[in-house]
Amino acid sequence: MLKFFRAFYFTPQFFAVGIAAVCLLAFGFAFGFFFTIARLLLLVVAALVIADTFLLFRPGVAVTAKRKLPKVLGLGDDSKIDIRLNYHGSYELKSRIIDELPVEIQERDFDIEKILKPGINELSYSFRAITRGVYRFGNINVFLQSPLGMVRRKIVLKLERDVPVYPSIEQMHEYEMMAFSRVSAPMGSRQFRRIGQSYEFEQISPFTEGDDYRNINWKATGKIRELMVNQYQDERSQNMYCIISKGRAMKMAFNKLSLLDYAINSSLAISNVALKKYDKVGLITFSDKIGTAIRAENRKGHIQKILESLYHEKERELEPSYELLYRSIDKIARNRSLLMLFANFENRNMAMRALPILKRISKKHLLVMVLFKDDELEEKSRDTPENVEDIYKITLAKQHLSEKQEIAFLMRSQGIQTITSSPRNLSLDVINKYLELKSKGMI
Repeated sequence: MLKFFRAFYFTPQFFAVGIAAVCLLAFGFAFGFFFTIARLLLLVVAALVIADTFLLFRPGVAVTAKRKLPKVLGLGDDSKIDIRLNYHGSYELKSRIIDELPVEIQERDFDIEKILKPGINELSYSFRAITRGVYRFGNINVFLQSPLGMVRRKIVLKLERDVPVYPSIEQMHEYEMMAFSRVSAPMGSRQFRRIGQSYEFEQISPFTEGDDYRNINWKATGKIRELMVNQYQDERSQNMYCIISKGRAMKMAFNKLSLLDYAINSSLAISNVALKKYDKVGLITFSDKIGTAIRAENRKGHIQKILESLYHEKERELEPSYELLYRSIDKIARNRSLLMLFANFENRNMAMRALPILKRISKKHLLVMVLFKDDELEEKSRDTPENVEDIYKITLAKQHLSEKQEIAFLMRSQGIQTITSSPRNLSLDVINKYLELKSKGMI
């Protein structure tokens, strides 16, 4: 009996009719015929509730379900979740399906309304993982309602399951295909392209769209009467390190993802591309202390090692120690290497404190500073002010953007390669820079 009452719910229609009956009863004290109408209405409602309860709770009505989840979710990816409901019944029912999503998503009003037909009913939805870690999916709650609309039956389907959220493997493969494509690939208003050309001969192959006309091999073309070009390959076995700051400035969020998460996704993407180009890749994370320190290698399973390390990284509250980073690089990267340093300087003073160390690092290695642009502040700076408060906010936004530009100029003036990128284009810009430097033979 207790199980029955836990599954039994009245609908809003029932309460609406009940309130109408109470109002008629109140009017019945003044006008007798309203009292009679109210009694008849209550009898009708009682009959409908009994009939509705029978339709929903009779033994033949049951629902089972399966939820199809990927083994691993990607950070920042839109993940599709499929649900298959098997409805055992002989007539259609309205349903409200509530899937208990992980608390990290903070979706408190998620539900799906669907007409359940006897047999298999399929539905799907998508969501975006915004933090790394383990996401717990809870039960699926199904509320059934007949056409009478007086009562609902709740069915709880026990389908709890944990799914880990890793740095985006999907984005990693996407950028890998773009990096090795011989034809420029559009991406919004930008293009991902290979810049420059190395001069280590690889082979002669037929001309395709996107090849450099300067590489046409006229002797081979004359022999087979088809355009042939010389193909060159980049130099191999170079050392590259992705270095990620985990200081408090990397906690800043853009589109619900922290800057650290964007740096992690980008590091995974560039590491995969570099490994595919036969370079050696390492990883260093730091804040007030060194987190991960992986020497540059190119062996089977190395990308998985980097992926697992990035999965466990967390932001820290203190400012990063660049002196500690310098000692760590000196110990781990003994040969000249390309260093992709992801950092966020909140103001010019922070950059000035780090600059002497960064100059010392750049003397031994090819250092590329990856700085973040604030797209939201740029949009705010272009707004038209309507009052004094707007003028104040727009002025502060312009001042902050100007300081960011000054930091980037300061780095470049000291001979440090610098990328200033918005979070959404971070992986694209970093990989383009890597290909540019590699094609110019600067690594």
